[in-house]
Amino acid sequence: MSRSITIAKAGLPPGPKGTLIGGNAAQMGPRRVDFFLDLAQTYGPVASFRVGRWRVFLVSDPELIQQVLVTDARHYIKHFGARAFKPILGNGLVTSEGDFWLSQRRMMQPSFLKALVLSYAPIMAELTTAMLAEWSPGKAVDLEFEFSGLTSAIALKTLFGLDDHGDRAKVDASLIETFDSLTARVDAPIRLPLWMPTLTNLRLRRAIANVKALVDGFIAQKRSRPLANDLLSTMIMAQREDGSRMSDQQLRDEAMTLYLAGYETTALTLTWSWYLLSQHPEAERRLADEWRRVLGGRSPNAEDLTALPYTSAVINEAMRLYPPVYAIGREAMTELELGGYRVKRGYTILMSQWVSHRDPKYFPKPEQFLPERWLDGLAARLPKFAYYPFGGGQRLCIGSHFATMEAMIVLATVGQKYKFTLAPDAVIDIKPQITMPPKFGMPATLELR
Repeated sequence: MSRSITIAKAGLPPGPKGTLIGGNAAQMGPRRVDFFLDLAQTYGPVASFRVGRWRVFLVSDPELIQQVLVTDARHYIKHFGARAFKPILGNGLVTSEGDFWLSQRRMMQPSFLKALVLSYAPIMAELTTAMLAEWSPGKAVDLEFEFSGLTSAIALKTLFGLDDHGDRAKVDASLIETFDSLTARVDAPIRLPLWMPTLTNLRLRRAIANVKALVDGFIAQKRSRPLANDLLSTMIMAQREDGSRMSDQQLRDEAMTLYLAGYETTALTLTWSWYLLSQHPEAERRLADEWRRVLGGRSPNAEDLTALPYTSAVINEAMRLYPPVYAIGREAMTELELGGYRVKRGYTILMSQWVSHRDPKYFPKPEQFLPERWLDGLAARLPKFAYYPFGGGQRLCIGSHFATMEAMIVLATVGQKYKFTLAPDAVIDIKPQITMPPKFGMPATLELR
C-alpha cells in the first residue's frame, strides 16, 4: 500500500478511557485476553487502548490483519513485548528484522522441507511410546507437565540429536526461570535496564547465561562429530548465497528459538486438546473410533495422517479455542493508514488469535468445542486471517507442519491407550504469557481405554 494516503477519520479508534499514567493497564489485568475480546465486541474491528506510554490498536478484521502482516509488513517491526525476549532469543527468527531476518529465513527453510520433517515421525512416536511405558492406570498426572517433558524430549532429539534427560532438565529449569522473569518485565510499569545489579536482574542474567552455556555446549558437541539427520546439522551446513554460514552465536539464537517454538506450543496444544476431550466424551468416542479403524492400536506414521481427518479437526479446534500464542504485535516504523485511521510511528498494532478465533461471523457457536466444523472444507473457505494459530505472511511459523504432525502423532499414540479424567477439584484457568498455559496445571487421572 502506498504511503501517500488520505486519512478518512480523525483521531483515534474508539476504546475505553484509562488513567493518566497507566492508561488501560489495570483494566487489562492478568486475563488480558478477556479484555481484548470485550474490546473487539464493544468497539468493533479497530479499537484503541493505551498501556503506559504505548498506544495500541487492537485489530480483529481479517482484511486489516492481512494489511498489517502482508501488505504493509515492511513498514512494521515486532512490538515492544516481543523485543523484550531478545536477551534469550537473540537474533533468532522470532526477534530479528529486515534483510537479516530474510537471509536467515532463506537459509533455514531447507531444514523444514516436507521430506525432512516427515522423517522425524518415527522419533515422535518412539518417544511418546517411551513416555507411556512410565504410566500406569490410576496414576495422577499433570498433563501440562507430562506433555511438556515429551515435546521437550522430541525437540532436543530432532534439533540436537540429544537423548540426555539431564540436559533437558537443566535447559527447562533455566528457561522457566528466564521466561517468568521476562514476562514479569513486560508487564511491569517500570522496567529497570538489565545491566543494573538488582536481585531480579542478577537472577535473570544468571538463568540466561546458564541456557546459553548449555546450548553452546550442544553446538560444540555437534561440530565435533559427523553431522546427522537433525535440524542443527542442517543449519550448520546451510549456506547463504555468498557461501557464508551461520556463526556459533547465530546457531545458538536460532536453536533457542526453534527449541522454544518446538516444544512449549505443541505441549499446550496437546494439553488443551485433552482438556476439551475430557469435557466432551462424544467427541472423544468419535476420535477413538477413527484410531481403531485406521491404526488398530499401532502408532501412526507420517503416511497415516491424511487418513485421520477427525484427529486433525480436534487439533484445529483446540488451537481455535486455546491458541498456543494468543496475540501478535507489530510496531509502525512510519506513518500508515489502517481501517481509515492514522497509525503514527511507534504505535503498536495488536492482532489476537483469541479474539479472531471467536468471531461468530466465521465460527458459529464460537465458545463451543465442535471439531466437526472443520470436516466440510471450512479451512479453505475462511479468510486467510480469520484463523491463524501459526501467524501469517512472510513470518508464518517455519515449523508449523512439524508442530501439526507432532500433535497428531502424540494425540493418537497416547489416546489409543489412555483417556483422562480431570481431577474433581481441578481449577482450570489460563495464564496468558507469551503463550497460553493453564494457570494451575492440568491435573488428571490415567484410565486405560
